[in-house]
Amino acid sequence: MESDYQSKLSYPIELPYVALEIANLSGSEIDPVSFNHLNEYVINEPVGYTYRQAIGLVGQFQSGFVFFDRYGRLAIRNLEDPRFRIDPNEYFLKGLTKIELMYQPKGISCKVVTPKGESSNETNVLQAGSTAGAQISIENNVMTQPLLNLIFQQVKGINYYPINLKWRGNPALEVGDWVTMIDRKGKQFKSPVLNYTIVFDGGLNSTISADTKAYSSNVSTFKGPLQQKLDELDHRVDAAGKNNVYDGTEEPKHPKEGDIWFKKNGPDDEIWVYKQISPGVFEWVMTTSTTMDQDIKDQIENSTPKDDIIKTINLSSEMDGKEWLKIEGAKIWLTKETKIDRAIITSAMIGSVDAGTINAGTLDASKITVTNLNAKAISTGIATGKNLSINFDTGQVNFQSGNITNALGKININLDKSLMYFKKNTTNSSVIGDNGFVVYNGTPTSSNIDIYDNKIIVAVGKFSGTPGLIGNRGLEVASYKYKKLSNGSVEYQRVAGFEVLSNGDAYLFSEENKTLQIGYANTKTLLMSYTNDIRGNLTVGNLNATGAKNAIHVTRDGVRATPAYETTESYLGDIGRNVTNEECEVWVPIDAIFSDTVNLDIPYEVFLQVYDDARVWVSDFRSDAFLVCSDRPMIRFAWEIKAKRTRYEKDRLVLQEFTNQEIEERWREDL
Repeated sequence: MESDYQSKLSYPIELPYVALEIANLSGSEIDPVSFNHLNEYVINEPVGYTYRQAIGLVGQFQSGFVFFDRYGRLAIRNLEDPRFRIDPNEYFLKGLTKIELMYQPKGISCKVVTPKGESSNETNVLQAGSTAGAQISIENNVMTQPLLNLIFQQVKGINYYPINLKWRGNPALEVGDWVTMIDRKGKQFKSPVLNYTIVFDGGLNSTISADTKAYSSNVSTFKGPLQQKLDELDHRVDAAGKNNVYDGTEEPKHPKEGDIWFKKNGPDDEIWVYKQISPGVFEWVMTTSTTMDQDIKDQIENSTPKDDIIKTINLSSEMDGKEWLKIEGAKIWLTKETKIDRAIITSAMIGSVDAGTINAGTLDASKITVTNLNAKAISTGIATGKNLSINFDTGQVNFQSGNITNALGKININLDKSLMYFKKNTTNSSVIGDNGFVVYNGTPTSSNIDIYDNKIIVAVGKFSGTPGLIGNRGLEVASYKYKKLSNGSVEYQRVAGFEVLSNGDAYLFSEENKTLQIGYANTKTLLMSYTNDIRGNLTVGNLNATGAKNAIHVTRDGVRATPAYETTESYLGDIGRNVTNEECEVWVPIDAIFSDTVNLDIPYEVFLQVYDDARVWVSDFRSDAFLVCSDRPMIRFAWEIKAKRTRYEKDRLVLQEFTNQEIEERWREDL
């Protein structure tokens, strides 16, 4: 990123093209989400910058900043509110420092250096907003006054209390996030994370800060009569024309009852109304805020049903001079039951009736005249026989008894036995039975085929308590690929799957030199592969290892392994620090949870490391503590306890069932 950036684009050009070229030329992978949302400002060519400096200019035009995210991608972002909260119990002692003067930028200035000839430059300072109060100063040689004005409009509403917080930390938090905190007075507030450091040294130790210079908003300046009149007009009037509507972070002056103030508070927006809170006492009262509880906000946002909206409902006086409820829509579909009272819709209200659309219901033959009736034109009603009925309205055909077969006799439906099967040949049949689908050896006589029927070749269904795939002569689930030979024939080759043989042997296999993996169902996250690589949690009873037992760690020089510390007997240990008292002794308590895992009623060992110029020793042992003494008072020391694991007190170099020959064979297989 420190190489010189020499653009190959034609300028002026939109900002996203410049950002993508910088990423491509520097070999950086981008975050597509942030790059897709870049402003399409038109800028001139950045000259004399490195890749890092040039992409920083892009961040300025976005009113944000540029960084490499946790995936190593180049990203451009603004301040965002993930609704992250840090409770006081996560602070370190006196960890929060808060400056009570709220910071809000009042103006922004930009230094622009323009070359004049080969040996001279012209320097201009562009200014947006006020020159008084907190200022943002930047340098950008391709900045213009209109673009600077747009940038200031995006940042002028930012306001927060500068803070510095030392706390336990959380890797989920990122620079650029707004975070909610509570000060010593119990007041909840938000500040952005502008700096963030995390240190891991046996535990997380983090510092976040938003360090800026804050200016008091009570500085008085002289304003002429015309400026004072303009300030008085710096508000809006509500729709009724009776009250004023204000916005901004500074409290409006000279309000009257009912005035509304849209106040920006960090990343949130608040609505305040000037009300009388007691006789003769008026104050601004907050009525709503975007900082409401997330569950309430979600209920409000998701409360509109999407399937029950009528597009347009209007009162109309188009019929009889009366007001009717008129529903207009390109498509209206009434589902489920709809009822219209008898005789409500009269003939006068029906525009026309097309006899061709009448295909259901009952027509009184005494009141109609049929000119011609053709049996081929029957399209409604029910035709019923002894064992057969056909409903012309629904298309339903009911067979009461008998068999349904095709001409070849391969499809058979026995209505009396509720049996359906497809006969492949004289030997095998495919049956749709009560319990599932069955490939059957022979011709079935019943649909109730159970798991103990020895004529089942393969079956899929619920033949026992659990749905399953059953094969009485063995079972194979595999993937095959085929290869077309030069003589026109096809050669099939099994590549992967599992096989259960009739003798009880079972195999899970993959193609040679391919991966055999076991993982989670939805994400396919790898748990175990043919290289015996197990991910996630593994719980076993006894575990024997012929090789190394390591923990692996991510380091600055690759992933490194640390071997397990092993002893000839089954010990568990704990480590801690303490200080002797004025009497040159201290009882060190043994952690109660640790004591549940070891046997402290038999001798255990304690090792000491002194951190002062003195001598320390263990003077007494109990099952819940041990006594440490020193030859001088107030001596610092570290201790390590080792005790035998419960139920394994007598284990020592336990003889295994493996032979040296078996171990050697496994060792040679791993070579």
